[in-house]
Amino acid sequence: MKTLNENSNVKVEGHVVITDADSGEVLLDKYNAINFQNFAFAVAQAMSGDTTYAVNKLEFGYGGTTIDVNGNMTYKDARVSGQSVDGLYSTSPATIGADPTVSPLQKAATFIVNNAANQPYSDLECKVILDYNEPDATGPVTDNASDFDDPDSFVFDEIALMSSAGTYLTHLIFHPIQKSNNRKLEILYTLRIRAGV
Repeated sequence: MKTLNENSNVKVEGHVVITDADSGEVLLDKYNAINFQNFAFAVAQAMSGDTTYAVNKLEFGYGGTTIDVNGNMTYKDARVSGQSVDGLYSTSPATIGADPTVSPLQKAATFIVNNAANQPYSDLECKVILDYNEPDATGPVTDNASDFDDPDSFVFDEIALMSSAGTYLTHLIFHPIQKSNNRKLEILYTLRIRAGV
């Protein structure tokens, strides 16, 4: 009698595109790091029917880079090791969206699953719009921040996807981008999950 023992590799990769909605300029096009321990646990919990581990938030931060007096930029390492609850270096203190009790900056997102026909992967697309006058009407009027470490300027250089349980699943660090009130940004965050390849 033959014993069936099928092993399958499961892989996940994340990719982020941030675009200026008015000009169409692509401000960021980059792959992110994955917290594989948190991600594997979230997948197992979700498959058991526990919806508290579903991906449901995009969190912004401003502590991922340092810039010296000569303008040289240094990128910190992504925080994706172990069951870390400290997924970002400096979470943004502002709020975006209709719920003012959500803090730090966590934007509810629209999630769509795209199943590629006859392919061993599916994409989870997270789409977020940072609209005009967000994070709030008292934010920076124009994109002219001189201090990237001032949370009131809402310059962000790191983002992470979070589960409903508050665990960090991904982390991406990039060059600083300011969200001023005269600017509308579109963020498309794609997680591609592969099986068997």
